[in-house]
Amino acid sequence: MTERAHYANAPITEALIDLRVTHAEDFSPENLEIIGEAIADRYPGQEPMYVHSGQISFQQPEDPVRVETAHQHGGFIFTSQNKQQIFQARADGFTFSTLAPYDRWEPFRDEARGLWDLYRSAANVESITRAAVRYVNRIDIPGAPTAQLEDYLRTYPEVSADMPSEGLFANFFMQLQLQQRDLDCLVIVNETPVPPPNDQTISIQLDLDLFRERFAEPWSMDEDAAVWGFLEQLHERKNKVFEASITDATRRLIA
Repeated sequence: MTERAHYANAPITEALIDLRVTHAEDFSPENLEIIGEAIADRYPGQEPMYVHSGQISFQQPEDPVRVETAHQHGGFIFTSQNKQQIFQARADGFTFSTLAPYDRWEPFRDEARGLWDLYRSAANVESITRAAVRYVNRIDIPGAPTAQLEDYLRTYPEVSADMPSEGLFANFFMQLQLQQRDLDCLVIVNETPVPPPNDQTISIQLDLDLFRERFAEPWSMDEDAAVWGFLEQLHERKNKVFEASITDATRRLIA
């Protein structure tokens, strides 16, 4: 397996860092509005988020069905000027994502860390219950419709040679859930076709979601540095999973 630190044409369409949290008792989603004032020059797009819920009640047969809905303020979404970076400051946690073109981990991580510091202060965070890194890739395979997945991917659905078929899959969805005992985390690998940029290309989405949940014994804010060190480990493991999932033919496409 070939290790690469950086690809000039990285196939990443979206990268995310996500932290789920608990708050002090006096927390309110309105507390998060102050974040917008601090980042308005970099994230001018700012809008509230709402959580929608509903309940259906069945009474006596002769009574009408009752439908009750609720709309609760859940936080804010902040979007950068070029709409490439999106920051969610929610009641249940923090998410920072960047869309293509993706550059490198270091500036992505540093921007997320700075926004996290604003969030944890405004939200009066008490603990972290989940830490995650997620990378969504689109592998564009040339030579449709005769290209073979196994020439570009090392992890893919394999169909019996006796199965009646005519060429490539019309569609599929494959998910692997892989325990990483050394990191005490889970890696979820999702793979499925997505719309290609042209008729000569087959595009496969390779979605890598790595996370650890600690609901019983969450990280305290005294362990904030340890959480970001763990995110660093998740990113390094993501690189290994990605490299293990592709062939040299794909590496040449994205080099």
